[in-house]
This record gives sequence, C-alpha cells and structure tokens, in this order.
Amino acid sequence: MKTITNFAKFGILSIALFLASCSGNDDSTPVAETSNVPATGSYITAKVDGNSFSSIIFGVTSATASRIGTGVGTLITVLGANQSADSVTISLLGITAAGTYEISPNTESVMAFTPVSGGLSYSTGECAGTVGSVTITYIDNTKVEGTFSFKGKDTNTCETSAMKTVTEGSFRGVFMQ
Repeated sequence: MKTITNFAKFGILSIALFLASCSGNDDSTPVAETSNVPATGSYITAKVDGNSFSSIIFGVTSATASRIGTGVGTLITVLGANQSADSVTISLLGITAAGTYEISPNTESVMAFTPVSGGLSYSTGECAGTVGSVTITYIDNTKVEGTFSFKGKDTNTCETSAMKTVTEGSFRGVFMQ
C-alpha cells in the first residue's frame, strides 16, 4: 500500500511539474511579478527561502486548480508557476472541510516547490524532517482558499538534500469545470 501511495505522490508531482513547465512565452525578456491578489481566479503566493514567489504576473495568474472524487477520495490540486517557471503545488487528499491540517510523509497530502532548473522537487512527501501546515479558510464545490507553509527536501536525495522553507503562503483554487 505504501508503494501505491508513494507512486501516487510521485505521479501528482510529475504532472504538476509538467504543467508548470508549459509556457506560451518564448520571449526571454523578464516579466514582472506582482503581489496584488486577484479578486477572482486561482493564485499562489509565498516566500521560498525568504524570496517572493507569485503566480501572478502583470495581473494575470498562471495558477490552476482541480478537484476530483468525493469524500475521503477527494483530491484537490492547486498549482502555480512564477515568471521563472518555478512552481508550487498543493495536493490535498481527503480534505473536504475548513480547518488546519498537518502535511508530512505520514499523510496522503503533499506540498512541493519545484525549481525549473535541476530536476529537483522539494516536497513534504517522503523525506524525514519534512513537514507543513495548510489552513483551509474556505472550501466548497467551486473553490478552495487558505494559507500554507512547509519545509521540503528533494525526494530523490533525502539524506543529502538541502531543506527548502516555504512561508507566508496563501492560495485560492477555483476548480476547472
């Protein structure tokens, strides 16, 4: 069962990385990020090792959200990429009510920061010492909102991986219909 769970976590992170790597902008000119949260739509903002991360670029968000399943089988995923195509993913399994939830290798949910370079993903999914917290402030069948923070390691090199610290995170996921 643990193998299936680890495979599912890896699959979710792989899909998230794939989606974040897609970009319609081949122009190498830097694009300004903004911290102005849109009144509607999905977004993710946070600080990664003290550096600002925002899926909002020139007032337009790159974030997406999906919800599949019901009850304990509900899988909610919110994914956002910044101007550099680094991404933050929040995948919540079985969370269907407002509240604060611990995320660790012992839970079915996972949060990750994936830089565009290096093929690494710093997540709460498998390595000892990784932990996070997500507070769901609003959830229904159309959207989820909340705050989050976590410490993640690269799942391929748990023993030697540096720790990435993600703080001051906030998100809204408007589910694709």
